[in-house]
Amino acid sequence: MKINGPTAIFLAVIILAAGALRFAGFNSPHGMTWDEEFYVQMGDDLGKDPFNYNCRFFTEIFERSNLAVPEYISEPLFKHPPLFCYMLAAAFKAGGATYETASIIPIAFGLLLVFVSFTLGNYLFGRNTGLAAAILTAIDPINWACSEKIWMETSLAVFMWLAVYFIIKAAVEKKYRLYYLAGIASGLAVLTKYPGFLVIPIGFTIVAIEDRRSFRSPHFWMWPVITMVMFAPWVAWNISVYGDGIMSKIALLHEVKPHIIALSAAGIAAALIMTRVFKTQAARFAIISALLIFVFSRQYVFDGIVNMLNAAYMPLAGWKPGMFQYKPWSFYFRRLIELSPFYVFAFAGILFFAKKGSKEKLIIIPVLWSLLFFMVWGSYQSRYILFASLGLLVLAARAIIWCWDKIGETARSTTTMVILRSGFAIILAYALLRTLSVDFAVVIANDFSYF
Repeated sequence: MKINGPTAIFLAVIILAAGALRFAGFNSPHGMTWDEEFYVQMGDDLGKDPFNYNCRFFTEIFERSNLAVPEYISEPLFKHPPLFCYMLAAAFKAGGATYETASIIPIAFGLLLVFVSFTLGNYLFGRNTGLAAAILTAIDPINWACSEKIWMETSLAVFMWLAVYFIIKAAVEKKYRLYYLAGIASGLAVLTKYPGFLVIPIGFTIVAIEDRRSFRSPHFWMWPVITMVMFAPWVAWNISVYGDGIMSKIALLHEVKPHIIALSAAGIAAALIMTRVFKTQAARFAIISALLIFVFSRQYVFDGIVNMLNAAYMPLAGWKPGMFQYKPWSFYFRRLIELSPFYVFAFAGILFFAKKGSKEKLIIIPVLWSLLFFMVWGSYQSRYILFASLGLLVLAARAIIWCWDKIGETARSTTTMVILRSGFAIILAYALLRTLSVDFAVVIANDFSYF
């Protein structure tokens, strides 16, 4: 991928500005979440002993504070794979075991996501969409919040999107050796957190739609093989600790619900069947429109639209555990548009799925897999959908650039074009100001654990 000089400079400015704001957020006076405390302590311990991976030391703290002790805290092995904490351990070796040193890892990966969004937008839709996607990602409240916290979500999202990018590129360009890079990226994703395994069904779905000949290539099958080979040491470590009870222990600690994968798969299968059964673009457009209308006409989501249009309203964020746990299945739709009106463009961008030969579907498929999975999972937290949010922002950028260009192409006179583009620019200006108001009123204060 070649980037010309002006584009590179503009992209660098976006990333540097985003980095400065995220460091400002981290440096705001704030309390640390339990997850951050766990990761920092385990990173420090792993630097001294690479096999000391648990947070049992917090059991006494919880008991002294009269807090219920989560089961995973007292386990001999922490519930998440260890890559993130090993990265913290490496950072501590270089810069000392401090919170400030630890913050470099999530912030760096958060900034990498800005570059990843540019890469995806630029590759699929052109430079303007890529730059718009980078801007939207840089100011996105979810990316910003996850970057300023010592959480593993930004690193997980980077590895997952790198895997998806290599899969897309391999399928589109028939460069099947890229599946080896997809395997490495997928391996890093699953070693960061178990949702990294979503890359597997996402990849198979993309290949099934875009290039079925990949299934006949041995290079393609090396992708899941490499992923599992990289994951194998973590499995072996768990077996050495839990023996035959490994699967039940993992299921218990993560509250695994087998029906989640089945329901997510059913939703994606329905989307794929729709593209086969309904041959005309008009029919597919009508069905997708009906589904979007159904979702956004729910009273809960509609209230979110009202909140989005209220400049004084700020999305709820705080420290109460499980504060969003019992919200309805439509939680993420409302939460996203409350955080940023640009997600309205993103959801509208799903209509591109109806187009024949749509490139947009290569972004929509990962988004749908992730959203459906976490909608069914429950225990809602915005950080869980960081991966999906980046894809949605690329879609939003695509929709914005498409609308802007379409106005220029279809306007019957220069005056009409100026009027229409001015109106559209006002809408974009409101979306920008609304997003920034959430960033500076809620996110940069960094005074929350749940949002």
